[in-house]
Amino acid sequence: MSDSENSAEMQQLVQELYEPRTRRAARQKLVAAGAVGPLLECLHTTNESVVWAAVESLEELRATEAVEPLVGLLERGVLVLDVSETLSVITGQDYGIDAKQWRAWLAKSDAGEPPAEIDAVECIRQTGELLGVEPTGSGKSFRFKLSLSSGRSQKVHVYFGREDTAGDPLVVIYSECGPAVPKYYEAVLRKNITIPAGAFAIRDLDGKPHFVMVDTMIAAVVTPRTLAKKIEHIGSRADMVEKALTKEDIR
Repeated sequence: MSDSENSAEMQQLVQELYEPRTRRAARQKLVAAGAVGPLLECLHTTNESVVWAAVESLEELRATEAVEPLVGLLERGVLVLDVSETLSVITGQDYGIDAKQWRAWLAKSDAGEPPAEIDAVECIRQTGELLGVEPTGSGKSFRFKLSLSSGRSQKVHVYFGREDTAGDPLVVIYSECGPAVPKYYEAVLRKNITIPAGAFAIRDLDGKPHFVMVDTMIAAVVTPRTLAKKIEHIGSRADMVEKALTKEDIR
């Protein structure tokens, strides 16, 4: 642990994590300072809100030192969904909330190594197998044509190559819904508050505005299983709007 992490200032910030009014600002300062050591200590507290703040902060820092104690949290049943997601972001692995699989992986792996860069082609291939769909495309841009239970179909696009403001690679998933007619702007945007993931937006296609359903993932946490779920969700939601707007099935 560095001198800065041992400082009175860092300890004061840790104490502020225990107060709801100061938690958010304190967490941001600890992340900015790269205070991995104090955040690791917070994982052992009985205050679940402080543990959550530490888990989220360690995820932002991609702190490989946190892998073993995070697996310990899973084994104790603490914040299992948040902890499993953080483990996936840090390691590039995806064992969900299965603590035994995480422990087995940890036993045979060097958790100190950063996750390998995502292999887009292999990820897309495995995703296609899970969906039962043959993907098309190459390089950074791919497309899936889903057959829906209603008998309709919907194309979903997956794009690798963008980065967030921190420089972390992103994966963008989107599907077209139909022409963006101004009189429908409010109705479509109001749907955003009712859906659990993703959002409706407007994208220019062939020089004309279209409604699209879109979601974005940090590439480090993308696995074929999570990507397949996103594609199914985006496809079904986009098709519902396409049917309402156009009364057609644009194949």
